[in-house]
Amino acid sequence: MRKWKNSLIIILIFVCAVGLTGCTRTKIVDKLSIIHVFGFDLDDNGQVIGTALYPEYTESKSDDKIYYLEDEAASVALLRPKMTTRTSTPVELSKIRVLVFGKEFAEAGINDVVERLLLTPQIATNIHIAVSTHSAKETLTTFKKQGSLTLAEQIKQNMTGQLLPRMNLHTFLNNFYGEGVDPYVPMLTIDKNDKIQVDKVGILKDDKLKLHLNAKETFVLSTIENYRSQATYEIIMNKESRKDVILVRAFRNKSKWDWVKNEQQLNLTLNLVWSITHHPDYLNLENPEDLETIKKVIKESAKEEIENLFKKFQENGVDPIGIGNIIRSQDKDWNEASFYEETYPTLPINIKLNLEIIHSGLQG
Repeated sequence: MRKWKNSLIIILIFVCAVGLTGCTRTKIVDKLSIIHVFGFDLDDNGQVIGTALYPEYTESKSDDKIYYLEDEAASVALLRPKMTTRTSTPVELSKIRVLVFGKEFAEAGINDVVERLLLTPQIATNIHIAVSTHSAKETLTTFKKQGSLTLAEQIKQNMTGQLLPRMNLHTFLNNFYGEGVDPYVPMLTIDKNDKIQVDKVGILKDDKLKLHLNAKETFVLSTIENYRSQATYEIIMNKESRKDVILVRAFRNKSKWDWVKNEQQLNLTLNLVWSITHHPDYLNLENPEDLETIKKVIKESAKEEIENLFKKFQENGVDPIGIGNIIRSQDKDWNEASFYEETYPTLPINIKLNLEIIHSGLQG
């Protein structure tokens, strides 16, 4: 009897599996034009110019068989149907790895792309969003010359081992639609060797590109935002008539924020665990006095950079750190409009740094 019941259960499972399979639309990858990198620009008449790169799936990803598509339309939603008329197979967007916005497009506003593309269930969550200092068309054309579709991997590498704070689609959408915080994205540029280079971070206000950070500013943002960061930071140490270089590598960072409502000020305690990878050879880190000297230089430099960055954010009216959201979580009377109009531009932010040096990777 038990054997009969087990057999019946197996038969029912098989019938259900077959039925579900029959309801699924099968898509064969070599019968599709699967876009990997999609770029957006604006022409002089306000039309959207879409450019795209997709591989020949019967070939290797690193093969020269990378195809380029370009079309223009009045709306982002019309680009894919128009591109399909230029290919021998249907254009598929579900496997997009990177969206690239040209600088002018990003400054005009990316809301149309976010609502019509990023919020569709077909788009994967591991997508990267980037803004180029050049047009998206120039960027994709340059990238195609490299004969590779590894732009997503290049961006990811700069998040795990370089300056960029870690970000993904979830982080971007949370900052894009959330209260008290502004989204940020990687910036791309074309270097003097005609190669694509990840060029630090761009910050958006609402849906428009507002600010492009430099290397030190990006390092500071990454330090505050990420618990773990592997970025390298250069400090110039002035001694009499010469300048010496100190290189530190971030290892672990922890931020603690306290809102003092009655004084209308915000306190940041930042605990840093860093290693020194290069220092002047007249300093001996085994000597407690020399260690304290170099720690003082590092803390003063880092604190100054953080204060300058906060000031720059306030002057430009952007909040990628989410200071508004931090205060909102500690103040039930917080109001977004009045906070950014009246409080944020002159908000005192007091910084306390605690620095622990771990002696690894030292080069005298």
